[in-house]
Amino acid sequence: MRIYVGNLPKNADESDLLEMFEEYGSVKNIKIIRDRYSKMSRGYAFLEILDEKAALKAIEEWDQGSIDDHVIRVHIAKASLKARHLNKVRPNA
Repeated sequence: MRIYVGNLPKNADESDLLEMFEEYGSVKNIKIIRDRYSKMSRGYAFLEILDEKAALKAIEEWDQGSIDDHVIRVHIAKASLKARHLNKVRPNA
């Protein structure tokens, strides 16, 4: 299951997130979203936990938790806008 983690401190990195979430199950990948030019964190990330029950438990336990005085948000990740547009059927003109 793909998970969104928001309101991260700017200094949080992939190893921090791995440490937080690996206790719930196997973490397939972690991607902190960074500014294209400065490479600084934009304050949110996506990760994937393979076991759905473990992922839901991680969401329940970490949503509204805190990292370095930042109250984080943890939710099931929504489908990206690109993916929704790619799957849209367009009528012929």
